[in-house]
Amino acid sequence: MRTVVVSLIAADRPGLVAELAETVAEQGGNWLESQMGRLGGTFAGAVLVELEEDRVEDLSAAVRDLRDVDVVEVTAATTAAPGDGDLTPTRLVAVGQDQPGIVREITVALADRGLGIQEFHTSTGDAPMSGERLFEAVAVVGVAPDVDLTNLRTALDEVSAQLSLDIRLDDGDDNPAWGEVPEPI
Repeated sequence: MRTVVVSLIAADRPGLVAELAETVAEQGGNWLESQMGRLGGTFAGAVLVELEEDRVEDLSAAVRDLRDVDVVEVTAATTAAPGDGDLTPTRLVAVGQDQPGIVREITVALADRGLGIQEFHTSTGDAPMSGERLFEAVAVVGVAPDVDLTNLRTALDEVSAQLSLDIRLDDGDDNPAWGEVPEPI
């Protein structure tokens, strides 16, 4: 058996994911994980599929044949990096008035401390009272036991002050409601 990641971009339409799931099943694949969404009217997704080695090319061709699919890439899935099992998933939430540079500043602060992002979701919406455009980011960051969280919090506080954001890092000690995702803005 081989595990592959099937990435695709397509015109968004009802039934697309069902057709993709049917295609995976028809090729003898087992749908393991996925992350999908609509971005600006376009569907973008990635699916982790396990299937027989000799079926990978057939799966790739079958996905390309789906209606409205623009881009398809099938790549071999890699195993976890050494030490990944030692990482503690830590949620980071940032909310504030939308402006250029928010994602850059937050991700640079994480990368400068050797932290990788396991999940990252962003959205914009109108503030309920003022109608201003708000930006929200929710990330899951893998934190190794030797990471200095005080240093990380200081760096995030600097980003927060610079961009007038509310940034919260939930490392389990200060958030008894771990796992709750804030309501979308």
